[in-house]
Amino acid sequence: MVSVVILPAIRFALPMSSEVRWSDMLAVMVATDPAPLGRLLGLSGPLGDVVVRREVAVDPASQPDIVIERQGQRVAVMEVKVLAGLGTFQLERYAAAVPDAAVYVLVFPGRLVIDVGSGSGWRTLTWETLLEAYKASTNSWVATCATAWIAHLAGALPAVDAATAWNDLMPGEDFVIALRARMSWLHGQLAPPAPIRHDLVSSSAGVSWVARLYTEAAEKDYRILVEVEENLPVRDFPKYAGEGPRQPRGPSIKVCLQQRNITTSACYNWRYLAAMWPLMDTARSDWVTNPARPRAAHDRAGHQQIVAAGMPRYVGIGFGEAQAKIDGACMFGARVQLPPTITLGDLAQEVSSLYGLVSDLAKVVPPAPQ
Repeated sequence: MVSVVILPAIRFALPMSSEVRWSDMLAVMVATDPAPLGRLLGLSGPLGDVVVRREVAVDPASQPDIVIERQGQRVAVMEVKVLAGLGTFQLERYAAAVPDAAVYVLVFPGRLVIDVGSGSGWRTLTWETLLEAYKASTNSWVATCATAWIAHLAGALPAVDAATAWNDLMPGEDFVIALRARMSWLHGQLAPPAPIRHDLVSSSAGVSWVARLYTEAAEKDYRILVEVEENLPVRDFPKYAGEGPRQPRGPSIKVCLQQRNITTSACYNWRYLAAMWPLMDTARSDWVTNPARPRAAHDRAGHQQIVAAGMPRYVGIGFGEAQAKIDGACMFGARVQLPPTITLGDLAQEVSSLYGLVSDLAKVVPPAPQ
């Protein structure tokens, strides 16, 4: 065991804002003692003769943080994250650039989960798990550094649990990281029944994080999508939590019918959404009643059509033409606003209570064309 009193003040060498330094130190530890990593990844054979390479420039767009080689063969490709999320198709680009590695690994803090999705080919490994393995290294220097690193990481990120209030941010703490830690915790509590799936993604603005439930709808290229996100616009996110008007507003839950594989929202089936409303109306009575205001003319026309047929004006919030042009999808529906004082445990229960509604909405058959 390593005594706490002799641990180095490693925080000065490993600032949370520098993934480069974290990657450098990890490379040093792996090169010094590759055995703990080999055991974690299930790599066969002795690893004493491995070569560790940093920021291998495979091509101008692909520069994996760490590549581990043994006898000319690529054993592992590792991408390191601390506070940042993934870039657009970042893992896909790296895997395509280095297609012959035995293992592809994404490392991130356990309190700031990055969901790579099933079928990505990348394994995930938390810093906590990785460092615990190195804490048991037979090399005393490596074990000491790993022990100090664990303490540094534990004290640098928000510690949240079921009793944590959504808006209970510490004055001076990083606003974005505090909310992301809450979303990460929520994501870890969700366990929807098949075929409903869930994930955690960054918003299109890349600042806010969104916990999602989704499943295929009865109609091709449509799916039921639930998004949970802080309702304060990302443009108003302060750098640090504290006094002032820019406080968390609380989680917003959108329940929408999403259409994918499109280039315009002009073909969105608004009558399909209207057919789902009776189930949504029965499931909850706390839908936000502010009128939906689609921006594109054809989206407004579709919304007006279902309102004229008896739908409430607040059914139709979401993202239309602009989003369809950006990522090939649009979504409309209704939303619930939860209070900023809600605890994470209660938030998890609120989201979990939507499993049945999502399943029922997926079974709705679109009305016949008029």
